[in-house]
Amino acid sequence: MPTINDIINAGMHRDPRWTPHPDQPNGTKKSATYRNRRGDVIAIDLSSGDENAIWTLTRLVPETLLPAIRREPYPMSRSRNSNLSVRELKGKPLVRLYPATREEAHQLVEHFAEL
Repeated sequence: MPTINDIINAGMHRDPRWTPHPDQPNGTKKSATYRNRRGDVIAIDLSSGDENAIWTLTRLVPETLLPAIRREPYPMSRSRNSNLSVRELKGKPLVRLYPATREEAHQLVEHFAEL
């Protein structure tokens, strides 16, 4: 059974507002990284199971953005695995968002697509 992130990833792959990141055009086994039209990057964590984690730059996530969604700051001093090594995310403060429902995940993707 596909996870919420599997479904979101498939939708983003077909959505003309998103393009696969050129550093990882086919993603990895663990993540799929996309750019919106403005060049902002989000990474869909395909290995987070039921947690449905989505990564992006901290500056793109105001506290007012869907405040009910659990989030985890990921400071720039914390090491990155290779799934988050694209140049826009490398060495930057990130936030990991955990949407609990498909609708929450969809709202996040819509927000980031329209930046």
